[in-house]
Amino acid sequence: MDIGKIIQNRRKELGLTLEEVGTAVGVGKSTVLKWESGYISNMRRDKIALLAKVLHMNPTELLFDDEEPAAKKGDGQEVKLSANDKIIIELLMSLSDSKKAEAIRYLRYLAEQSDK
Repeated sequence: MDIGKIIQNRRKELGLTLEEVGTAVGVGKSTVLKWESGYISNMRRDKIALLAKVLHMNPTELLFDDEEPAAKKGDGQEVKLSANDKIIIELLMSLSDSKKAEAIRYLRYLAEQSDK
């Protein structure tokens, strides 16, 4: 399921209108409709965070559907992301570019250590 369907389904489950969601997120109802229809698929991080709050979801639930594999290993094998994987991704997304680079360096260091 894509992010638009996730947003639409959850909004309807909660009985929220397009306008209510838009107001809470700081956008117009037409923008919410465009998210749901897939017309706008590249959402800003701050809007994802606000939208997740309004929909009573974790931001990673919006970005990664548990029904489908969300990542591929180096050998091309599809895998599902664990809860911890999703938390790591969510935290990385919240960092500035310089902090992301620092986090990647540290993760590489940890990965090298675990192979020894």
